Parts: sequence; C-alpha cells; structure tokens
Amino acid sequence: MKASPRAQLKAKKQSYVQDEILASAARLFAERGFRAVTIDDIASSLGYTKSVIYYYFKSKNELLWMIFSRIYDSYFEAVNEVAARGLPPDQALAEIIRRHALNVMERRDWTAIYFREEAELDERQRRQITKKKRQYDALIEEIYEQGVKQGMFRSIPAHVAVSGILGMCNWLYIWYNQQGSMSAATIADHYASLLANGYSRQPLDLPVAAE
Repeated sequence: MKASPRAQLKAKKQSYVQDEILASAARLFAERGFRAVTIDDIASSLGYTKSVIYYYFKSKNELLWMIFSRIYDSYFEAVNEVAARGLPPDQALAEIIRRHALNVMERRDWTAIYFREEAELDERQRRQITKKKRQYDALIEEIYEQGVKQGMFRSIPAHVAVSGILGMCNWLYIWYNQQGSMSAATIADHYASLLANGYSRQPLDLPVAAE
C-alpha cells in the first residue's frame, strides 16, 4: 500500500534532517576527533536542541557507525554500477579508480573519520567493517584477475595490485584542497590514467622479487 502524500513528505523531511545531522557530526568528528565532540556540540552546530539529535540517533556511537556504513554503501554502489555496465576489465578498473578517488575527495571528512576513528567502534562493528572491506577489495580483485587472464594487466597478485591502487587513492583526503587549482574530477582522471598507464613514457624492466 502506497504511503499518503503527507506520510511521504514527513519521511522526506526526516531523511533530510538525518542527513544534516550526519554531515555536521562528520565535520566535527574530523575536525576535533570523536571523543572531543559531544551531542550538545552537534546540536548547537545546527541550531537544534539535544533532544532532536536523540530523536534520530540513540547515541554518538550510532552516529559514528552510520558514517562508516554509509562510506561503504557509497563504495559498493559505485562498484556495482560499473560492474552492471559490462565493461572490459581495463575500462571497468579505470572507472572504479576514478569513482573511488572522487568519493575520497568529495567526502574528505568521512574518509578522515574512517582512518582515525575505527578504534571507537565496538568489537561487533569492527568485525563488520573488516568484512565489508574484504568484500569490497574482493570485487575489485576479481576485475583485476579478469584483466590478467585477458592479457590486459600485468600478472601481479591481485591483492597486492588492488591494495596499492586503493591505498594511493585513500590518501587523497590528506592533501586534496577544494579551493586548489585542480578539481576533484580532474585529479581523479589523472589518478585513473596514472594507475592504468604508469608514469614513464618508456617501459621499465624492473626486477620482481621471487615468491
């Protein structure tokens, strides 16, 4: 049964307020650290009372957990959208790199929290995040392995290649400047090109350590 227009409007408003609270919490957590921020701080930053925050979130931990969850929701959404297009491995991986890099830059606060505040999650939540990370990496590793089989990519262990690729993208949150001379989209394009084609105009015959 379809919800009434009034119910739909209420749900839309609640979703907006929840997103607003999460964005403010993410900014404050990134600036001051999770432990230094109180529910009162989050409420004050939005001109709300503390009771409004507690109406949408049971605790500060729930806010933190929602931030972690949404980070991975956005990552999985990007990979699944690319996979659904049925692109060849080289095009698919380039697009995933671009989307991942953009996510990091466009959600700098969220990425900072991801790398700094995992210890503040409870044990069950940390296990879930570890599981999500493995699942995410596995999806990209599968694309890399397909590229190796088709002769598109170098035969490097997929987990090594993907860990290196994502690691390079993840640190964009440290130095990316929204007011800088290059847009996030331009930087993401450069990263996709660099990671796909390397930095040298001439192929290098570098030694690879034996297994």
